[in-house]
Amino acid sequence: MKKKLIIIGAGGFAKAVIDSLDHEEYEMVGFLDSVKSGSHQGIPILGHSFSDIHQCTDYKYFIAIGEPASRAYWFQKIKEFNLETINVIDKTSIVSTRAKLGTCIYIGKMAIVNCDSHLEDGVVVNTRALIEHGNHISYCSNISTNVVLNGDVYVGEQTFIGSCTVVNGQLKIGCSSIIGSGSVVIRNIPDYVVVAGSPTRLLKERKDNA
Repeated sequence: MKKKLIIIGAGGFAKAVIDSLDHEEYEMVGFLDSVKSGSHQGIPILGHSFSDIHQCTDYKYFIAIGEPASRAYWFQKIKEFNLETINVIDKTSIVSTRAKLGTCIYIGKMAIVNCDSHLEDGVVVNTRALIEHGNHISYCSNISTNVVLNGDVYVGEQTFIGSCTVVNGQLKIGCSSIIGSGSVVIRNIPDYVVVAGSPTRLLKERKDNA
């Protein structure tokens, strides 16, 4: 019998999640979305919160929201309601048997996660991203399309790394920071900053995660 799944977030990222989902194992029941109503991709939007779901513990859940702070918010709600999440790992991806994965993780098409890397809960690794050996990607961080993280990089929680960024090995990326698309990171990045460029330069400091 298939497991019944509800996806949180009825946006563009949800399209990729549905495409990567193992439909032999999971049956899509519907979406939760804090704003939208109606349907998405022909699938009903069931409500705006878990209280709208009758017997919400009967379902599995996945968060299809790419923005790290929003993703972390929903993950905290899942914990409060004692709900169960799944990983969505595209069949075209390559994930080392020596990698360690948390829960509610997305690994997209043709992405690679190499040996001894650790992905904490809620991490997103998008299409064609390369996570080399020994990386540690913390809670609810988002690694965008075609990003290259070379060996032994540490990424702090709720950080967003934009598409086609290259991060040199043995560097530390701080918590709740944003790295703009196409950046080249050759030095450590502190917490709560926005950086971009080749090599990266500071654009601004973030206040209250803004």
